[in-house]
Amino acid sequence: MKIAGVEVRSSSRTSTSTRNPRPTPGHPHSTRKSPLSFLIRRLHDAGIEATATVDPTTDQSALVLEDGGLLSVENLVNELAVSAPVTHTERIERWVAFVIEFGRVTKTPITDPDELRGRVRTRILAPDLAANTHFSYTRPFPGGLALGLCLDFPSTVTTITDNELAQLPLSADELFHYGQINTDNEPIDESTCAGPFTGIAGESLFIASKAAHVANLVATLHIDAPHGLFLSIPERSVLLYAPADPSSITQQYLRLLDYLRIDFMRRFQATPSHTLSKDLFYCAPDGEFGVITRGNHPDVQELFTTPNLAADRLVELAVKNMNFFDGFRSRFYPSNMS
Repeated sequence: MKIAGVEVRSSSRTSTSTRNPRPTPGHPHSTRKSPLSFLIRRLHDAGIEATATVDPTTDQSALVLEDGGLLSVENLVNELAVSAPVTHTERIERWVAFVIEFGRVTKTPITDPDELRGRVRTRILAPDLAANTHFSYTRPFPGGLALGLCLDFPSTVTTITDNELAQLPLSADELFHYGQINTDNEPIDESTCAGPFTGIAGESLFIASKAAHVANLVATLHIDAPHGLFLSIPERSVLLYAPADPSSITQQYLRLLDYLRIDFMRRFQATPSHTLSKDLFYCAPDGEFGVITRGNHPDVQELFTTPNLAADRLVELAVKNMNFFDGFRSRFYPSNMS
């Protein structure tokens, strides 16, 4: 049995700004043995037996639990790689609490509809989870992403699978309804200028998923965007936005793209498992929402691997990266519509 879609809530804050992480020398798994050994020892002290392994399908660090389940600890490994050693014990202890709570949660599924309404959250899922057959109930989200459902516990966030959904006392429609309300209400801890964007961030794993309900985001944050809103969701706890400027829309697109590509590179280097999307999204005043780039296309990957691009090369790649949907094109480039 493989356990998918479980995460520990972190007490460390995610920032809209990024810094270059401290590099970890050697093979990516070479520094992992000691922290995982300590985690396994602490789990043993708590009565839980586990052994370290590497998931052969993802090449990511994992624990084999006593019931045969495979639990990814890649998030912990990445977190420890870029944090000060003095904080490692505290971070590992949070994971001990997480694994204990996860075991309790999976053994006692929620049967109370009111508790379920309070715990459910909608969440935008990365392409690998969006394509996972265990999450076929999810709803498509632009850019190869998907909107799924999670259960939020004090130390644990679990992503609901098809099998778990069938056992819950509420329908999928009702779960998505209450889940989005709860995601909309997740606290924002930081709001600040982030280059040409304004960025919001928080400890919550659901900040980026506020992009699934832009109308509420605009109303809550009092955003003045009469011509629509650009959005970027580089990682799960960060959302960037910028009101569209029709007087210089092409120049704005270039500025936003140049910022988000550098920002994504830094975030991916620091915590790759937290990253979400390389794309730029647009929401029109009437609510039409779509992706206007193609960040995962092989022809544009130089944007996300080469920080210092010459101006001409940046423009060339930016043009290749354009993926304007009809509503965006008709609003800002009507003369180009056939």
